[in-house]
Amino acid sequence: MSLIIFTNLDILLPPLEEQNYESVISVIQELKHKNIPLILITDNTRAEITSLSQKIGLNDPLIVEQGSGIFIPQDNHLLITSETTKVDDYHLYQLGCTYTEARAALKAVQEEIGKILRGFGDLDEEDIQPLIGSSLAMARRAKAREFSEYFLTPNRIAIQELRQVATEYGFKIIFGDRLSLIMGQGADPKKAVQWLIQNYQTVSQDKLTPVGLGQIDGNVAEALDTLTLVDVPKNQDWQTDFISAWVKSIRQICQDYHD
Repeated sequence: MSLIIFTNLDILLPPLEEQNYESVISVIQELKHKNIPLILITDNTRAEITSLSQKIGLNDPLIVEQGSGIFIPQDNHLLITSETTKVDDYHLYQLGCTYTEARAALKAVQEEIGKILRGFGDLDEEDIQPLIGSSLAMARRAKAREFSEYFLTPNRIAIQELRQVATEYGFKIIFGDRLSLIMGQGADPKKAVQWLIQNYQTVSQDKLTPVGLGQIDGNVAEALDTLTLVDVPKNQDWQTDFISAWVKSIRQICQDYHD
């Protein structure tokens, strides 16, 4: 093993035609043959991203919920350490807080500012569906949170005030136009990437080259040797075009760093 690839494939989460997955499945089989791990980094939940990873035949670790946790498939014995705990069919390395703690923090912030903050735990799946722009099944998976809590971004409240209150309680908030996210201070996708690189390097006889592909946060990119962007115009077939460009980029990265 001399190469490890980190990428974001959230674009594949909305329902797509089955043929759109064929090239992705094919290139993932090529990576397996070359013993190259492909690590998905996502803001989404384990339930959301495993629905994708299973479809495309991916069996490598998953970084979920803004770096709150790393889920390692239980048959990946290379990364099972004293720092991981067994959760269902995975071993978990946790960086952030639990969902219960995130919910409690949201309520504490709510009481502090005197304004109701409605999280996913307060909403039905039918309410969440239009917020994430996907199917009811995906809304159900988005609601199955383990480390963080999305809430409706309130109006007429200073962002800085909310952020300061959350920090005082030992949490942090990422703000969005419609949805904001509260999580533990330890949640950090860059630290999650660094942990995986360190542990893969421990079991690799070769010097490991960590490469990023696609929409990778700039902070995370600092932990990587290089970052390859996948820039596709938003036309009618942009998802299909993205997949084609992503698959082509994977093969080029393998050629440049591995073959």
